[in-house]
Amino acid sequence: MREWRRMTTLPSVPATPESVAVVAVGPDDYDIDAISPAEMALISHRAVASRRRHFVLGRIAAKRALGELGAPADSILRGAHREPLWPVGIVGSITHACDHAVAAVARSESCGGIGLDLEHRSRFFEELIDQVAYGQERVWIDRQREADRPARSLEVFSAKESIYKAFFPRIRRYFGFEAARLTPVDEPRGFAGRLVEPLDEAYPPDRSFFIETAWHDDLLLTSLFLPAGDEG
Repeated sequence: MREWRRMTTLPSVPATPESVAVVAVGPDDYDIDAISPAEMALISHRAVASRRRHFVLGRIAAKRALGELGAPADSILRGAHREPLWPVGIVGSITHACDHAVAAVARSESCGGIGLDLEHRSRFFEELIDQVAYGQERVWIDRQREADRPARSLEVFSAKESIYKAFFPRIRRYFGFEAARLTPVDEPRGFAGRLVEPLDEAYPPDRSFFIETAWHDDLLLTSLFLPAGDEG
């Protein structure tokens, strides 16, 4: 198992496959000169300072991860749906929050897709439960102690964000939170996920995948690594 590069106090990703390069960066890693003019052009002139920092940190983490993989890392541009455009033969994911960023990349022959999502506890709002939790997911949240419901709701939200990031490059179309269902798993901590809409032929409703959740203080990181050989 590849040792996660502990460059910040973010939660670790212990389930990272050996073939995946994961890099985390924090405020001290910020360097505007590390990104190319083509990448800079992706930042809207109306973007607030925090959004600019997050974009730069995300690209820094991604380029370092690509470097660990021995892949080209000159410019990571953006697709029509704001997804990062990786070099040919590479799958990956970038996430950022609170001046921290994490990126994970792998060669497509060794990984079918990657989804990462980083959230701060303050992202929770009461209406989030109704927007992301369905069926038994909502039952599970409602059974929690009142003080724990915000964290559990944020875990469901973040896990579904990771699902979207892992599957979108495979199917190339938008889908909502209702397209996936989650079942809590205690060890390791996370969710067994499955698609309940016909989005990916390799993942019918009876095939599950694992999304890990990891908290460190007020930061939550969820991660999903799909196996290779079943691309949709």
